[in-house]
Amino acid sequence: MINKDHRLNSKVKIPYAKLRVLLVDPQRPFQIMMKGILTNFGVVNVDFCDSGEAAVRQCRAKEYDLLLVEHDLGNKNGRQLLEELRTLRLISPVSLFVIVSAETDRSIVLGTMEMAPDDYIIKPFSQRLLDLRLSRAWSKRNVLSDIYRCVDKDDYAQAIVHAKALIKSKSPHAPLIIQMMAEFMCHQKQYDEVIANLTNILKERQIPWAKIVLAQAHFGKGDLDTAQDLLHELLKDNPNNVAALDLLAKVQLEAQLIPQAKQTLARSIDLSPYSMTRHQAMVNIADKDNDLQLVKESYGQLLNLSRRSVHAGTHNLLNYTRSIIDSTANCEEAKDFNKLQNELNTALHRAKQEEGRNINYHFAVIEGVIQAQFQSAKGETLRSKKTLMSAIHSFCDEDEQWSLPSELVADTCITLMNVNDFELVDKFSDQLDPDSDIAKRVKTLISDDTLAQQKIEFKQITRQGIQAYSDNNNLEALELFSQALRLSPVSSGAILNVIQAQIKLMQSHKKYLKSLTTECKDNFRLLNGMKLSNGHQKRLDKLKSELDQLLP
Repeated sequence: MINKDHRLNSKVKIPYAKLRVLLVDPQRPFQIMMKGILTNFGVVNVDFCDSGEAAVRQCRAKEYDLLLVEHDLGNKNGRQLLEELRTLRLISPVSLFVIVSAETDRSIVLGTMEMAPDDYIIKPFSQRLLDLRLSRAWSKRNVLSDIYRCVDKDDYAQAIVHAKALIKSKSPHAPLIIQMMAEFMCHQKQYDEVIANLTNILKERQIPWAKIVLAQAHFGKGDLDTAQDLLHELLKDNPNNVAALDLLAKVQLEAQLIPQAKQTLARSIDLSPYSMTRHQAMVNIADKDNDLQLVKESYGQLLNLSRRSVHAGTHNLLNYTRSIIDSTANCEEAKDFNKLQNELNTALHRAKQEEGRNINYHFAVIEGVIQAQFQSAKGETLRSKKTLMSAIHSFCDEDEQWSLPSELVADTCITLMNVNDFELVDKFSDQLDPDSDIAKRVKTLISDDTLAQQKIEFKQITRQGIQAYSDNNNLEALELFSQALRLSPVSSGAILNVIQAQIKLMQSHKKYLKSLTTECKDNFRLLNGMKLSNGHQKRLDKLKSELDQLLP
């Protein structure tokens, strides 16, 4: 129900005695002081946590009406805690979340406020001030509760209905409600109504948010010039409005003004550097501009910001390491490769302590997959294949079925394509997540005309070689298998085919014994140290035994 008392002042009474309160602060003296203040307010149900991780566990076990949270909590800060609790739906859409902190750094405060806590109260503060600020936040949440519940369910159409009702009731929160309603309408693509409403508002008063949402509506309709004009006009008087800068960069990117978009978003990041959405937008812009260095830097920022947050995971690490490896395209000298190798090793060392804590397999697996990809990018084909197989061989069962962790499939496929191992690429490509961006990139690489033609030719020649071998045309089989091996020089299957044909020739015609023995031994050496599937290992052992029987 909507509270009929819309007055925004200290007379709004919070039912403190009924509130379930969680105070999250690492300082015990502050906890004791706050307990006294809350007791004076009438709070009887208050719990304490000293870290963000503990707060998440507490919210899983119990519901809270009010959370008072310090920003600086060590590993997981207050901004990350708020995002995680909302993302995982561990707090009600009408619960109050208030930052209570001594942190005043502009970029941190701005980044935190972008997550929309109910308030940000700077320490130290008086009991009276705290009561007043909590009362204001409570009043707003109480009045807008129906809207918040609709947004929590992604029901923007019903949120608009509630917003219109509140505006009609002349709520003192009307300016905020009008803004929210305009944003909801943009979400619902009701651009014409937004443009009509906001144009009238701006005739009476120049309000920054109204210009931004109006620009958003024009952008939604494809009117890029009008959107840019509105945002440039706003930024003349409000050059540090990060919301306007973000939208302008988005409009400029759509207009193919790549350098301008990059410059605009860089200004926004400089002002508020703690938004993952903002850094991901920079990745998209830099990728359009083929700026590999900026892509790498942005993925590095995303990795750092994701750690200890709800976005933590190996996908951020793999995006970053992949961007390091992609940068080898700009390498001209050995020192350039060495620099990237050091950067990669540093990232993996840190990741072992971070991402490595949250995977259900040994970190050496993911490290091996990444190092193999780097080696393949440097052209170290055989070394790359051996590194990769050492990393992933434990995921192949007795029946030659692979159960590779899904997050490693894309990078495994990239490495195998780099080394032209067509047989294994086919085994893994079907396991790609069709909805992921990296999977789409891999599918594009696999369907590349040159690679596709090589794969077709490899399979065709291999089939011909098998047929020739079956017909006891061993010399022809060897020549065909050798052609296939030239196309896929580290394919264990192709190597074994050549060895088998060589041994068969030596067995049937002693005259080949001298000429083929050295070549055969060289081919065996290609497989030294390479982890093989059970089937290939048994085949290798059998062929070694056959060669030993041939040699004096």
